[in-house]
Amino acid sequence: MHLSKPVEILYLSLMLRWQRDAPPDQHEGLLDGKPERNTQISRMAYVLRKVAAGNVEHTFQTLARYTRRNDGRSYFSKDPSWMKEPYPLLDGWFFEGCTSLIQKQSFLQHLTRLGLSGAFIACADDFVASKNIKKYCPTQEEQEEIVRRVEALDPI
Repeated sequence: MHLSKPVEILYLSLMLRWQRDAPPDQHEGLLDGKPERNTQISRMAYVLRKVAAGNVEHTFQTLARYTRRNDGRSYFSKDPSWMKEPYPLLDGWFFEGCTSLIQKQSFLQHLTRLGLSGAFIACADDFVASKNIKKYCPTQEEQEEIVRRVEALDPI
């Protein structure tokens, strides 16, 4: 299962860079020149920040709507006061980091509501779980087809 949407391939390239440059799981190092601990929470936030760039409110409002807890609060919120491990995202949004891997992966499923593919969701699931995501890279033939499709949309 390879990614074929150009924006998803961009996200994949950024996640691959993280995997290449990040310290081992649970260790701290520099990412983009800033100290970062390589954890499920930080990997989840990394993906979500990339996906939300340019459309922060819509992205996190959508996730907040579909990740409500039994008490009515959402795992994505601008009110971190009730959270055990609030993790900052963008523009005042927080993610409750005190969640299991299964919960995090279930939250990622809602990215399909933002137009992302099932293949991308599987890739993001593996990335958050610290699994190798190289298998999602398009083949050479697929890359050529993607370029042809892009050029057909906007000829140079």
